[in-house]
Amino acid sequence: MRPTSWRLLLVTGLVGFAVGFLGARFWDLWTGSPPTVPWAAPLVLLVMAAGFTIAAWTLRPRIERREGHRPLDPFTAARTAVLALAGSRAGSAVAGVYLGYAGFLLTDLANDYRRRMLVISLIAAAAGVALALAALWMERICRIKDDEDEPGGPSSAAA
Repeated sequence: MRPTSWRLLLVTGLVGFAVGFLGARFWDLWTGSPPTVPWAAPLVLLVMAAGFTIAAWTLRPRIERREGHRPLDPFTAARTAVLALAGSRAGSAVAGVYLGYAGFLLTDLANDYRRRMLVISLIAAAAGVALALAALWMERICRIKDDEDEPGGPSSAAA
């Protein structure tokens, strides 16, 4: 498995942007009003980002095999790295969708409802970016040295 590239996350976010913008446009044409974004959306994304951050922070000493910490099994580290890969891609896609929705809302800010949805969608997009960054950090932490590698050479449990 290769580490996540910024280019992949950017493309994922751009596809999400197109889906969010076009989906909101079609919804608005079909129903006459843009979709509602509940405050729970950014809150859930922030909780997930916090979960990834806490997990990465607590796993780091185990992966680095620091004294006083039980070593983490390489297979568990690999599974955690896969979870981090999924989290970074999901965060990027969600951020793109909410930014696309915000872009759609910027075309007409005539009423309070649209302005409120714009604020919520921008906060949700920022929370999606936070999720992607936390997952990227967790993925980076899951890279461990292998005993068979050259001394000092970078290695990864997910490689």
